[in-house]
Amino acid sequence: MPLCLMSNKNYLQVLSRVVLMFVIAVHAASLTACRPASERDAVSSGQNRQMRPQAGSPAYAKRFSIVDSKSYRTLLVMPGQGSNRDTLRYLLLPHGSPAPSGFNGYSVIRTPVRRAAVFSTTQIGFINLLGENDRIVGISRSEFVNTPSLRRRIAEGSITEIGMPFSPDLETILALDPGVVFAPALPPSRKSGYQTLEHSSIPVLVIAEWQEETPLGRAEWLKLFGALFGREELARQRFAEIEASYRSIREMTGAIRNKPVVLCGLPVKDSWFVPAGESYVAALLRDAGASYPWAGEPGSGSVELDIESVYPLALQADYWLNPGTVKSLEELIALDARFADLRPVKNGRVYNNNRQLNEYGGNAYWEYGVVQPDAILRDLVMILHPGLLKKNGLEESFTFYREVK
Repeated sequence: MPLCLMSNKNYLQVLSRVVLMFVIAVHAASLTACRPASERDAVSSGQNRQMRPQAGSPAYAKRFSIVDSKSYRTLLVMPGQGSNRDTLRYLLLPHGSPAPSGFNGYSVIRTPVRRAAVFSTTQIGFINLLGENDRIVGISRSEFVNTPSLRRRIAEGSITEIGMPFSPDLETILALDPGVVFAPALPPSRKSGYQTLEHSSIPVLVIAEWQEETPLGRAEWLKLFGALFGREELARQRFAEIEASYRSIREMTGAIRNKPVVLCGLPVKDSWFVPAGESYVAALLRDAGASYPWAGEPGSGSVELDIESVYPLALQADYWLNPGTVKSLEELIALDARFADLRPVKNGRVYNNNRQLNEYGGNAYWEYGVVQPDAILRDLVMILHPGLLKKNGLEESFTFYREVK
């Protein structure tokens, strides 16, 4: 999932997550194959049950669905790509309610979730927007957290480090006894470790929001978190506000004819990875009124290009977004002297999404941006079309972006 709105380090981390996610799908497929067909098809057939889609079911998200019954809900998560895409099944069951029959192989999550462990700051962004930060008892790489209330609890020692997704601290997680562990991926080297948690009645919920292809699709995972924490109405309300804000800003750029050409990212050795035309990033740039040179490239992932093929376009680009983790033009040019020849560098039109960094380099963009795509879009429109928001009655102040000087 390489993004033009992402540093090299983050790009490589996310790329590894994509590969690891395939392992989840293969593992889940083996579990599904071991269940009788009647159990595998229980949700779709609705056998002996009256089930209906949850009110406020996702309109944009394609990677999860929730179905209501009288006394429980079924949650389906669909990670992976292509032939590796599969369905992970969860049963959302109120505390104290008996488990219904016919759901062997489903992970049971008791709701509302009282204690949660998270492996990604992006997951914190969803929980924070619902006002449920006090439910978080375990965090991976807590130094990267920006949310003030969580920073205080980390300092007080009331939130515990739980290791990395690649190497979870199973002993600590078992001691914390969370009601759910939110995982972005299940690495092959520790697959049995996660099974240990499941066997100890600690469900591991895969959060696949990063595989959604649209900004609103990713943000709509807020509804899933709402169902887990008993905040469905607030989740629907908050998402409706985000959706309205995003669509309003997008409409402002709809009639623009003069669309600036945007370059994004930074080369990794001899390769420059650019988002394909059907990707999440391409959607953001399109909605922001940009002309994106690779908008016609098929696919929702990335396209690997050599530097020589990108350089002629880079010379004539109007803007350069997110060149790695750099904070100054001097630092950027030190990476490659040729960058000084690029039009965006000469004209002072280089911007990065590292406006909000904590002392350890934790970037608020990754913590809040996914669930607030309207704030990202607002920043991009301010960069690409100065004055347009103000002309339409909106305040112009950056949330995530800053000019690289």
